[in-house]
Amino acid sequence: MQLKRPPMVRTLLVPALVLMLGVGAIASLVELQAQSQDGAAAQLKLTRVENSLNVLQAAPFRASPELGGSPAIARGLLDSGRQEIDRAVAELRDASAPPEVQQLPRALRTNYATLERIYTTGADGELDDETLLLGAQSLGQARQIVEQIHVAGRVYEQRAESADFRATTGSAVVILLLVGGFGLLYRRSVKARTMAEELVVENGRLLTASRIEALVDSLTALPNRRSLRRDLDTVLDAAEGGQEHLLAIMDLDGFKQYNDTFGHPAGDALLARLGANLAATMAGRGTAYRMGGDEFCVLAVAGADGGAELVEVAAEALSEAGEAFDIGCSYGRALIRSEATTVEDALRLADQRMYAQKAGRSTSSRQSTDVLLTVLSERSPHLHEHLSNVAELAEAVSRRAGLSDIDVQWIRIAAELHDVGKVAIPDAIVNKPGPLNDEEQAFMRRHTIIGERIIRSAPSLAPAAALVRSSHERYDGTGYPDALSALQIATGASIIAICDAYDAMTNHRVYREARTPHEALAELRRCAGTQFEPAMVDVFCQTVAQRDAQHVGAGGALHAACDR
Repeated sequence: MQLKRPPMVRTLLVPALVLMLGVGAIASLVELQAQSQDGAAAQLKLTRVENSLNVLQAAPFRASPELGGSPAIARGLLDSGRQEIDRAVAELRDASAPPEVQQLPRALRTNYATLERIYTTGADGELDDETLLLGAQSLGQARQIVEQIHVAGRVYEQRAESADFRATTGSAVVILLLVGGFGLLYRRSVKARTMAEELVVENGRLLTASRIEALVDSLTALPNRRSLRRDLDTVLDAAEGGQEHLLAIMDLDGFKQYNDTFGHPAGDALLARLGANLAATMAGRGTAYRMGGDEFCVLAVAGADGGAELVEVAAEALSEAGEAFDIGCSYGRALIRSEATTVEDALRLADQRMYAQKAGRSTSSRQSTDVLLTVLSERSPHLHEHLSNVAELAEAVSRRAGLSDIDVQWIRIAAELHDVGKVAIPDAIVNKPGPLNDEEQAFMRRHTIIGERIIRSAPSLAPAAALVRSSHERYDGTGYPDALSALQIATGASIIAICDAYDAMTNHRVYREARTPHEALAELRRCAGTQFEPAMVDVFCQTVAQRDAQHVGAGGALHAACDR
């Protein structure tokens, strides 16, 4: 005979079962919510590690006084950056951490060691080739670590999504149980679900805020370098058949002295103030960015004037004067599409032009040039007149060719210094009264590389160094030291080569007699397309003809030579 449960027992059993199931389900929901929150928190910590790691890569370069830093500053940045990264990684490394997180400390130690070597080699104030190679190595290591971080971030994201999904499913089950059996538990489950949703929304908000911070400069609230590269990619993707865009890089003049005089808090306040001025000036016209330090940037539609007026207005917004200080602005611009077709080309061209203008505004480049010319004159007195002649011709030809004032300035400086490498060549070779043998010729050809190395030792002359190196390349590719040909050779280097050859031919040398100007021009014409760039030979002949016409009137013979 089957025993029946009393009605009271059946009445109490159902709510008890519902209560037990509800309690179990709620406990599961709480655990899933904790997992979701832990996953989101871990993603935030990984984002902090990535941001701190990116900042850390630049820290050892602050040891170089050449870049406005000091070993003490770099030491402090290295130590604080490592401590912040190690603290965040230690918080992440628990039993449930992905393998990529477990492997982070070893990868970070390798990167720290590379950064220490950069700090050690850069502390003497010179950024040599070894330091730059180490910098590239540290960036490669950082990229690998960032990739590990991204992989770990995806694992945490998947965990959080899985926890959210299970929490949602569990919530539905709890709701069904509680609605069917017990109203009080139902109300509590609704409250728990609401809290879970609020946590998800809050975590999402924090993640969004973190991503926004990664694209915004914290001091000026302007978009940062990462944001600029993203926007440049967008512009270049839409550049085919689109509008010409202006990229301008601007660097403050006198900011280091301001910092030294008034202190870093005042310097930060000045940067924030100037950043606000630039943002207000660019409103509705373009986008302003802070690249880092005292360097800013503008991206805008170029306009009919190539953005020249816009850059002048932006530079004015980054200028401020007061008692005992005067902050100015040097800038360089590049046009995206007509002058640059990649992000790297646009940034490099604008950066080069900015430093060229900065050098032009100071006397350091002139002083360095004069020092090197004095050394040359002491070594070979006859070189002074030759270098002066070549520089004057190169400047005149550059202007006639329509080059910018900045390009003309650097071509003239490079023309003055194109033979500086000969200080390392023995007099017996330089002044040999006859052809050089193969060994002597090979020795002589080193002077362009030596010249480049000498010039690059003066940072204010860096733009002229490449022109000096290429000043003996040939249009047909048989020149030295790099066997460049045709359009691979910079226009300035081609101009210097023509002017150097003309002045050498029209002046007496120990190994040959001077030619007449008419004969020299004819020889340049004959070698156009093989040794010299044809278009620049034409411009040179026109320049010489115009110059001589101004001196002697008609200049008939030279005009005739140039017309052939």
